[in-house]
Amino acid sequence: MVGIQDIASFFTDQKVRTQELIENEDMEQAAIEYFNGVGIYSVCDAADYTGYDLAKEATVKLLQKNDVKGTDIDLIIYIQNRLPQYFMSSSAARLQHDIEATNANTFSLSDLGCTDMSMAIKLAKDFLSANHEADCVLISYGNKPYAPSRFRFPVTINGDGGIALLVTRTAENQIVDVNIKTQGKYWDLFKVEYANRNYAEYKEECTSLRRYGFELAIESKMSFLKLNNDVLEKNGLTAEDVKHYILQNISLRAYDFYESSMQIKFSKACHYNLANYGHLGPSDVMLNYLTGLERGIFQKGEHVLIMNNSPVAAWSNVLIQV
Repeated sequence: MVGIQDIASFFTDQKVRTQELIENEDMEQAAIEYFNGVGIYSVCDAADYTGYDLAKEATVKLLQKNDVKGTDIDLIIYIQNRLPQYFMSSSAARLQHDIEATNANTFSLSDLGCTDMSMAIKLAKDFLSANHEADCVLISYGNKPYAPSRFRFPVTINGDGGIALLVTRTAENQIVDVNIKTQGKYWDLFKVEYANRNYAEYKEECTSLRRYGFELAIESKMSFLKLNNDVLEKNGLTAEDVKHYILQNISLRAYDFYESSMQIKFSKACHYNLANYGHLGPSDVMLNYLTGLERGIFQKGEHVLIMNNSPVAAWSNVLIQV
């Protein structure tokens, strides 16, 4: 069996009230209304920390907590920040070097947005299932904005933070199943033009508000319904067997849309982290799972269904038994 042995997060102490983020911005009324209704009240500002720094801090914290040495790790899956510190260099190899994981192989994963985390978990599980001599996979990611504004209209507000998890041969937090679906026609729905521009000019653009707010929303609901139904049927479970649902921290509107259309309720851990940390990219679902464990929301033996999607577009679910 393969499970998540432990998870560690890293945040700096510097918090910013989200209202401060738009005090000097010239925004249209529709954007202001969306901002005020997103349900995010503060985010962490990691200042001079890079995405790599945040990932490394979470990784070191995790390894120390579990008394795991770098040499114990067989594979490192590094989820690449959307705006890496350097072109051409390897953040995955850098992490391997910094934690002295001399026995590990390593690679970076990117381009699926928030669902990068689901893919990383799937690859970690598949790796351990296929390599019986291997015992330990490290997944690591650090979230930093890829444009000066943290507000992504009409989506969410970005915060800073790091996450790391150990996937091992453990009975704890068993990874029962992972399913992923992608739809390439939305490949450029969101984009940041960067060629011949400096960082101050970077701006994320939604190329079609209608496609995002209507077409993708409907397709997301239908994709999640099918993924969820399929994973339950495949594993001999019913909806009543799932005690907790998790989604990434996008907005209260996203929670309301899926809850009302799918007759489910997302864990209180999601609402807490949304309000206090904002959107952390691929980190969200694992931070929410960690919070559910730490606060005693999830109990031993319960099934947790983690839903994760991205406007790339991609959809996924991860079924875990605590």
